[in-house]
Amino acid sequence: MVFKDYTFFSYVFLAIAVILLTGNAHGAGLCDNSPNKQVCNSIVYNRTNPRDAMVAACNKLISETKVAKRVALGQPKSTEIDNCITYFDGAIKISKRALESLNANDYTGLKNYISATQTNYEACDGRFQSSGKTNPIAKSTKHLEDMASVGAYLATLVK
Repeated sequence: MVFKDYTFFSYVFLAIAVILLTGNAHGAGLCDNSPNKQVCNSIVYNRTNPRDAMVAACNKLISETKVAKRVALGQPKSTEIDNCITYFDGAIKISKRALESLNANDYTGLKNYISATQTNYEACDGRFQSSGKTNPIAKSTKHLEDMASVGAYLATLVK
C-alpha cells in the first residue's frame, strides 16, 4: 500500500515537472531577439511557428487597440484625444490589412502594415508632445508601441 502511494506521487511529480518544463519551452527561440521579450512571450505564448505567432500578434494588436480606443473615449474631449482615436481606428484597419497580406503571402506588405501601426501609435504620443500636454493614455500607447515593435520583429521571421 505504501509503495502504491509513492508510485502515485512520483507520477504526479513527474507530470508537474514535464508541464513546467515544456511550458517554458513552447515558443522557444521566437522571442530570443525580440525588442521586448516579455511582450513577445505574452503574444507568442505556446506557438512555435512564426506565422501562427504573427497571426496572434495582429489579432492582439487589433483587440488591444480597441481597448485603448475605449480608454481614449473615456478621457475629457480634446483635439489630441480625437487624433489618437483616429489613429487607433487607422491602426485597426491597418492590422487587418497586415493579416490579409500574411494570408496572401505578401511579406513586404505585412512588414509595411505592421510598421504603419507602430507609426500610428507613435503619432498619438507625438500629438501630445507637440502640444506640450501630458498624454493621459500614455500607458496604453506605450503598450501598443511595444506590441507593434514585437509584431514588426515577428514579421521578419515569417517566410
